[in-house]
Amino acid sequence: MIALTGTFVLDTVTETVSWWMSRLRPDVEVAQAPYGQVLESLHDPAGLLRTNTGINVVLVRPDDLMRTGGDRRVGDVESADRLLDLLVAGLTTELHGTTAVWLVGVLPPAPATAAQPLTREWVDAAATRIAGVVADTPWLHLLDLAAAAERYDVAALHDEYGDTIGHLPYTDEYLAAVGTVIARTAEALRARPRKVVVLDCDNTLWRGVCGEDGPEGVVLTEQHLWLQRFMAAQRANGRLLCLCSRNNEADVLAVFTERPDMVLRIDDVTARRIGWGPKPAAIAELAAELGLAVDSFVFVDDDPVECGMVRAELPGVAVVQVPREPELIRSAIEHEWVFDQFVVTEDDRLRADRYAAESRRRTTAAASADHAEFLRRCRIEVAIEPVVESTVDRVAQLTARTTQFTLTGEQFTAGRVSAFLAGGGLGWTVRMHDRFGDYGIVGALLAEPAEDALDVRVLLMSCRVLNRELEHRMLEFLAAHARSAGRTSVRLPFRPTERNTPARLFLASVTGADVPAEDATFRLPAKDF
Repeated sequence: MIALTGTFVLDTVTETVSWWMSRLRPDVEVAQAPYGQVLESLHDPAGLLRTNTGINVVLVRPDDLMRTGGDRRVGDVESADRLLDLLVAGLTTELHGTTAVWLVGVLPPAPATAAQPLTREWVDAAATRIAGVVADTPWLHLLDLAAAAERYDVAALHDEYGDTIGHLPYTDEYLAAVGTVIARTAEALRARPRKVVVLDCDNTLWRGVCGEDGPEGVVLTEQHLWLQRFMAAQRANGRLLCLCSRNNEADVLAVFTERPDMVLRIDDVTARRIGWGPKPAAIAELAAELGLAVDSFVFVDDDPVECGMVRAELPGVAVVQVPREPELIRSAIEHEWVFDQFVVTEDDRLRADRYAAESRRRTTAAASADHAEFLRRCRIEVAIEPVVESTVDRVAQLTARTTQFTLTGEQFTAGRVSAFLAGGGLGWTVRMHDRFGDYGIVGALLAEPAEDALDVRVLLMSCRVLNRELEHRMLEFLAAHARSAGRTSVRLPFRPTERNTPARLFLASVTGADVPAEDATFRLPAKDF
């Protein structure tokens, strides 16, 4: 469920979110708390938002905290301060341990020329305080509403007449834009993550054909440079950039090396397929090289024929067609939801560098006599550390994305991870690095102490570190922790999913028993590990 509350009338926002969800996620219900009860919604444990475990949205116009008796007259600052304190407490203290995702939007203040005199200094300070509280609270996420009006070409934000007669302070056009931002954020939270952006070159990264015009002849319009900056930001946020172009490779590389005004450099590109073969086959080859499924790919090209071929042959790939008219590029790209990312972790930002290191690992593996020698040459080191506030998002992300080596497939939001730890649960992150580079946080452990056993809730690791014997180190760590606390065993749950065969095979190897295709629990003596 997506539940909304706010300090003003939200009907248009809610209707917009419902419209999008009916087309994208028809199984998701959208509901709205009663008008004028934003504080009650946050403080009532039996209310709509506090009982919702999905996505909750709180929209605040700080001006509204200064209204008296529901009308537009300004109340005193002291009363407004009390309401602001209650709002902050509702978002923080009252929600401690929440399992839902909470999105908070701070909307623009009324214009200075409005008929009634607002205390602008107080309003601005309140907005800053709310945004700061959201940034400092793990289970809260700030909605990016700053660019909504520009992105959706909203001519007028404010409706003074509507505010006066019905507490409708914004135009329907702007409220629809806000609702669309909420829907996009919800979709980014739920959608399968896209890890790779495959870029065409001619008439995509630049205007012209490099094989005919040469590196000096292609035109880097401001719009094409904007696209390059956008893709550089995608890389900085953890997506891999690849090239897929029908050209002679030397002609493409010449543009990257001989044009100093290029934003993207060839070192920003993780892998490339430049030649005259079909692009669907090239994308499949890139997926195999990177060890990623094609449904984690986005393909960006200006040619409708190429786009159509990829859609037909690789339906899991998200295809984005770039307009031939440069002036339309920015608008087209900004309206593609596939580029949205809900949370970007430090581990995401390291992804491109990790794949460069992976190339060196493959070279070492090919030169090793066997897998054992390869592991010795890697000189792998593992650090298992308690989950802290800065790693909560990564743990939640791993539970959502890990599908192969996971005992149960159970997913945790960041709020649920925090609640689990606050309730006495134990949690650790697993970081791995070798002589080629840092893998980042690749595993997570969540467990609950019982009288004579350590009950494991989550034991998972990223598929990119399979066959590194990391799972054995994780189990040894859990057994050592159990022994140090005077517990005799470690209990491991198993719930079969469509993809967690690697976890099932691991359990079979350490228990010496057949693992059934149904829910089961295995008790392992801590002294054996």
